[in-house]
Amino acid sequence: MGRPARFKKAIYDSALKLFGQRGLGGTGIREIAKAAGVSEAALYRHWKGKKELARDIFVQGLAELCQKLQAEIPPETPADQAVLRTVRIFYEAYDAHSDIVLYLLLSEHELWRTLQPEDPNPVSFWFDVLRTRAPEFRLPAELSGEILGPITLGMILRPGIATAYGSVEPPLAQYAVPVAVAICRLLGLTPTDATSAPPTAGG
Repeated sequence: MGRPARFKKAIYDSALKLFGQRGLGGTGIREIAKAAGVSEAALYRHWKGKKELARDIFVQGLAELCQKLQAEIPPETPADQAVLRTVRIFYEAYDAHSDIVLYLLLSEHELWRTLQPEDPNPVSFWFDVLRTRAPEFRLPAELSGEILGPITLGMILRPGIATAYGSVEPPLAQYAVPVAVAICRLLGLTPTDATSAPPTAGG
């Protein structure tokens, strides 16, 4: 049982790296198997094909990032701190594994359409953060609700794309505070001193 489990992890890890670097269209089964040091038949013993493997990686990767957000941003977190912690978590993840984050969050591929309501993901988590704190926002009624999600998510994620293209200097985490403050101001929140405070241990 040890060898198949080890092979499965090798395939998973190799595919994740290749998908992050080359995207789905630029990565083939043969390349994944070669990078993992296994036969193509070994891959098909665990997944029906590239699409199923890609979705498995996509769903699990989003779930892991969402779990980190849930752990560090409980419901009682003040709104401005929820914004800052969200931005920091996204940017620290990008700095640690930019190719993976680009694959998960910044590639507008068809896998997003395969997500089910029960699949945890960081985008839904962020939208829920906004919904539950909407009464705190000093905004016109027409800007409350679903429109705030895409606007603010773009503010969080677009610097990552700019960094990938070389127009923004890494590391991305250095921009977490100013981006968070800008989002707070957009939402009509008054950033507190805690918004710009250094992260706590484990945060």
